[in-house]
Amino acid sequence: MPSTLHIPPALVITTAIAVVFVIGYPLALGVIVRKKFAVGWKYFWFGALVFLVFQLLTRTPLVTVLQATVLMHLLLTSTAFSWIWLVILAITAGLFEEVGRYVGYRLFLRREPKTWAKAVMFGLGHGGLESMVVVGGQIVLTAINDVVLTTINVNTLPPAQRQGVLQLFAAINAEPFWLPLLAAWERLWTIPVQIALAVMVVQVFRRQQIRWLFLAILFHALVDFLAGALPQAFGQSITITLLVEGIVCVFGLIGVWIIWRLREPGDSAKAGLTLPPLATPQESPKWNGPSDDSGRGEEVDSRGARGSYSDWRSPCSREDSASNQQHATFLS
Repeated sequence: MPSTLHIPPALVITTAIAVVFVIGYPLALGVIVRKKFAVGWKYFWFGALVFLVFQLLTRTPLVTVLQATVLMHLLLTSTAFSWIWLVILAITAGLFEEVGRYVGYRLFLRREPKTWAKAVMFGLGHGGLESMVVVGGQIVLTAINDVVLTTINVNTLPPAQRQGVLQLFAAINAEPFWLPLLAAWERLWTIPVQIALAVMVVQVFRRQQIRWLFLAILFHALVDFLAGALPQAFGQSITITLLVEGIVCVFGLIGVWIIWRLREPGDSAKAGLTLPPLATPQESPKWNGPSDDSGRGEEVDSRGARGSYSDWRSPCSREDSASNQQHATFLS
């Protein structure tokens, strides 16, 4: 038996690529958004702070403690409860993070317009911190642990511990070299989902409709549930992992569509994008009514009944004129 173990060089390279991507990707997008839409980095860090408070410092520790203590036996012995717990995890993820975004908008953007561009940067910070700290940090810590183990003479370890290390490295060497790149692929699509969710929540203020918050919670919970349901139903395997990443890609594309669909004319103009013109009411035909005593026909214009051109515009375009009032408005 060799005294030391090794990690395939190709696996080391792909792991390094994954780390660089999950850390650099959100920052690169932040640079692009900053340049295209002239929106400050502070909104990136506002979003990151929301994720830190409402996920890393609250929900994650609570879930970890519950799973390691009072729920451990049920999770190990009851399949039905495992599914119930998966639903709870998905719903609470949506509740904590989307309500957190709502609170963040009200707190950090209290006295300024809550625009689409700011929401994009806000969501980018939220998803960016998750990518850099949660995903990137986990990859780095795992890689460091594996590298440290390669420096140990395994023949000096106790038999039980030596067997565990040997099994670990057997699994590492059996992995496809491209497997770490799936972390980068996943972040490629989950960050658009996070941005889309941030854009959805900001519609609560832009459109004065609280239903957008509930839609964001539902969408978030659906993504989390489907991503966890396949492994729970069929077990962990490379095939299942690829299917899950396919689902993430689909939701990422939906997220891109949501971002694009909810964009605003002013922000699109800043980015050099061309939007289709706003629909305008067609001129109503004029008709001659019954003649009066002087014999002249009375012109009737139906525009008064249909409303003026400004009534056809999106409610989002009226925020800037009422931004000093919106921070105190909550429609239930």
